[in-house]
Amino acid sequence: MKKYASLLIGIAGCVLASCSSVQFLSFDQLCPADVSFPEQLRNVAVVNNMPPIPSPKSGVLTLGHLEGDGKTSAEALAESLADTRYFDQVIICDSALRSEGSAGTSSLSARQVEQLTRDLGADAIFSFDRVQIETRKEDVFYPEFGAVLSVAHVKLTPQVQVYVPGRDKPLFTLVKTDSLGWEIDPTVSDKTVIPEVSSYAASILTGHLVPHWVSADRIYFDGGCADMRDAGVSVREGDWNAAQELWTKLYEASKKGNLKMKSAVNLALSYEMLGDMNQAVSWLEKAKSLVKPDSDYAQLVSFYDRQLQERLRQWTQLNIQMHRFDNNF
Repeated sequence: MKKYASLLIGIAGCVLASCSSVQFLSFDQLCPADVSFPEQLRNVAVVNNMPPIPSPKSGVLTLGHLEGDGKTSAEALAESLADTRYFDQVIICDSALRSEGSAGTSSLSARQVEQLTRDLGADAIFSFDRVQIETRKEDVFYPEFGAVLSVAHVKLTPQVQVYVPGRDKPLFTLVKTDSLGWEIDPTVSDKTVIPEVSSYAASILTGHLVPHWVSADRIYFDGGCADMRDAGVSVREGDWNAAQELWTKLYEASKKGNLKMKSAVNLALSYEMLGDMNQAVSWLEKAKSLVKPDSDYAQLVSFYDRQLQERLRQWTQLNIQMHRFDNNF
């Protein structure tokens, strides 16, 4: 999303140079998870199925391969899932399922899943299986300081498998990779790095397991006439219905030209904000037919078209996932 925001600002900057009517809008947008769970799956349990590790040492930073701390990761994932309030109940079982000396990734058997769901009163098991950590040292030159600083670059790869009773294999396996970095000083050691990485690993998985909020950016047109300015005030007050009425009036009153095109773009945005994706697409098609291909506005309309198509692609999946809440989002 940050990449889209930077590109949007760059494109809009070209228009702003010649026209002051372009306004930015930032809002929280709900995005679907990678997997759609059955609606009747209401209570889930997070279990620690990671290989046991020795207590991390202070004063020592291991370069190379490390394993994350299962108790920390399982607790962090359970807390993160509970905070989303997507499931009715999230149960934590952070006691290690695996014995000392076991290594690598180990799947749960159908018998284990049956017993765990029964004992924990859960409909599904989220098995945190592993957090692989690769640490390397880099010397980075910082021009602002005129100095070279040593940095610990950490690549982490967590894995979670989701099980439901009655199946021989996991319902879903999720593996993601991310990275963190620390400037190396006497306080940076295995004792500080492993817990933080283990906890962070849970946070990067949550957004792929349940619907999640992200920051999104859009543009709309403001100014040029009294009704357009009044509609802009309504937008800033969060009254999209009032803004929509004014933009519809302007669209119908304009025979052609930029004002009609801008009204159509704004109407597409208003329908998107009100959750009517079909109308949003319809109004943007009208705007595309009105914008001049070689005008300063063509890139903005084209960019919004790509944003809206991506939102539309996610919309069906999101509605399936949010049906348990009567699609109230």
